Amino acid sequence: MNKLLKLIVVGFFLTTGLTAQKYKKEWSEGKLTWQDFTEKSGGKDVSELKYFLGYNTQKKKYGDTTVIRIVAQCYIDKSLSYIKPEYKTNQYLRYNQVIFDIVEIFRRKLQYEMDRISPYAIGDKFNHIYYLCNKEIDQFYKESEAGQNQDIITYWEQKVVTELKALKDDNIPEVENRNFGYALHAGLGTGSFAGTLGEYFSSSFNFIFGFDLAYKKSILYLNGTLASCKVKRDYVSDQNWNKGQNANLAIIDVSYGYAMLDNHKVKLSPFVGLGITELTAKSNVEDEDNLSLVDYNMIMGLNADYKLRTRLNLASTSSLGMKEKVETSLRARLYVTKVNYYDDLKGYSINLTIGLCGFGNMIRFK
Repeated sequence: MNKLLKLIVVGFFLTTGLTAQKYKKEWSEGKLTWQDFTEKSGGKDVSELKYFLGYNTQKKKYGDTTVIRIVAQCYIDKSLSYIKPEYKTNQYLRYNQVIFDIVEIFRRKLQYEMDRISPYAIGDKFNHIYYLCNKEIDQFYKESEAGQNQDIITYWEQKVVTELKALKDDNIPEVENRNFGYALHAGLGTGSFAGTLGEYFSSSFNFIFGFDLAYKKSILYLNGTLASCKVKRDYVSDQNWNKGQNANLAIIDVSYGYAMLDNHKVKLSPFVGLGITELTAKSNVEDEDNLSLVDYNMIMGLNADYKLRTRLNLASTSSLGMKEKVETSLRARLYVTKVNYYDDLKGYSINLTIGLCGFGNMIRFK
């Protein structure tokens, strides 16, 4: 019974959607024909074109770029548009086409504005443009004497064609990045030790996470690495590290990078900075503090981002009306930090991780 009810409900909505499409004609579908009108006798006017101007949020993919924008819409309802049968002439069809063209002109003007203003201002902007659209249609109605003056119809036909050519149709506006950018990334990988460190500690399994703050091509990296490894052989000093112990590795780094290559698909950014490398383990000796080795030293490396997709958000809810572009990429990060715990326990920590990165930029229109 429940399945039957669901099928009935789904069928109702599908039928409703198909019916709506049947009576709806968008301007882009071509010139008006008398098939777009119903016949109606009586009434004051010879004909009426029931047009709609509005907007809706749309998510559309262009290649590897997904664009989220508020899209202006223009269409007529064929079931509500009518003509008196005795006036089915080419002159009155041209008259109604001019009205439809005027609505399309203001749809394009509305689209231009909506791509560039804050969503919070769209309601007021729509009301203003809708008012201007109706005002111009009313002017055409009066000047053409509701379609009776053929010379005026010809004049307005030339006028609207010129305006339509001057207004680009449904083009994604050209944008460029603002100076500031930001990113969040996380990944998995492996690390190993060189020097005497490699004699006492095994390779590690790494988890990395971090943030990027960018200004133009300069980037400030704030990263943390959490890893686990094992003690390969006993090390005795003021702390006793025993073979087979589980050890934890943490690397925190603050570094400066520069995007030496940044194109549609690849971004390469070498970096250098300060790294804090800490090894910890639980002591095997009762009542003894846990083991800890900490060193502050240099870190250097390379970030390589392979861009998977781009999202252009022109429907941002920012009160400032800021639009955003976000690039999702596969990030490989190779980094080396120098470590010097003791004269006989030092070397390098060499790490390679691969993960996902989302890099965002506020944008402006060219």
